[in-house]
Amino acid sequence: MASAAAPYDGSAPMKCAIQAVFVCPEAALCTRGTAETVSLPPVVTVDIANRVISGSATGRTARITSFGRGAGQLLIHGEEVQTLGKAWGLNVAEDTGAMSGAVLSPVGGFLMFGKCSAP
Repeated sequence: MASAAAPYDGSAPMKCAIQAVFVCPEAALCTRGTAETVSLPPVVTVDIANRVISGSATGRTARITSFGRGAGQLLIHGEEVQTLGKAWGLNVAEDTGAMSGAVLSPVGGFLMFGKCSAP
């Protein structure tokens, strides 16, 4: 009998709701906000097969440059080098869909927390 894939292993697109954001413009200062605070949609679609994250009403997407799996986690990485000079990463628990992520830039960054679900 073949083992079933974990529900959030990247084998199918996922909808991920961003529930809380912490914006850190400098090391000593972080402020709680929402997805809107950092110009992100409240729900994004993570599509590993097509290597893209989408969901913005403007059609803006983020390219997934790499991903991996280990210790029950789906790890997703991307870079917006040409346009924004930012790197980002998402970590999704394969059994529950719990999500955390970070976006880093030369002048600060933000952390985000939420939950993914199968579409």
